[in-house]
Amino acid sequence: MTLTQFRPLALLLISTVSIAPSAMAEGLSPSSRDTFERRDDIALPVETTAGDCPTEIRIWQESAIQFEAGDSIGMMLDVSTMGQGKTEFMDSQQQSVTFRTPLNQAFYNCVGYLGDGNTLDEAAQHYRQLYDIWFGQGHVYFQFDIGPIAPQADENWYFANITHQDIVGQYPYVRWTFGD
Repeated sequence: MTLTQFRPLALLLISTVSIAPSAMAEGLSPSSRDTFERRDDIALPVETTAGDCPTEIRIWQESAIQFEAGDSIGMMLDVSTMGQGKTEFMDSQQQSVTFRTPLNQAFYNCVGYLGDGNTLDEAAQHYRQLYDIWFGQGHVYFQFDIGPIAPQADENWYFANITHQDIVGQYPYVRWTFGD
């Protein structure tokens, strides 16, 4: 058989794979849909200092993967309604990562920051300290920092690590693990 004779079979196999729409985060590129299982969103208010800013920002939470004495959790910043262009890494350290995405024309002059999120449930409020989002210079910046829950040098009974950081389509993505 030649390579061209295999092509219809490959297309048939690929086309039979489907994912339930409820498991997908809207707006994700097809390559990311098979690995990101979305659970409840976190919606946080944006405090505007100057210009025109979105009223809120959404963070897509990934289903937690639980293991003995710990969890692995992922999150993706929803930049689909405010961003345009390519998201890029600004900084990446052992305990933190910072991304930036260019803002679309409607929010290009936005200067602001993420509000406190007083309406969050207890679990979401606990993790709120790990991320910061701000607007300025025509971009939205997203920083994730595991430092507030990471153990001190003399503590060895638990751990907290960033295990994956990526840009999926235009969406900043971070996964972290913590446990005893």
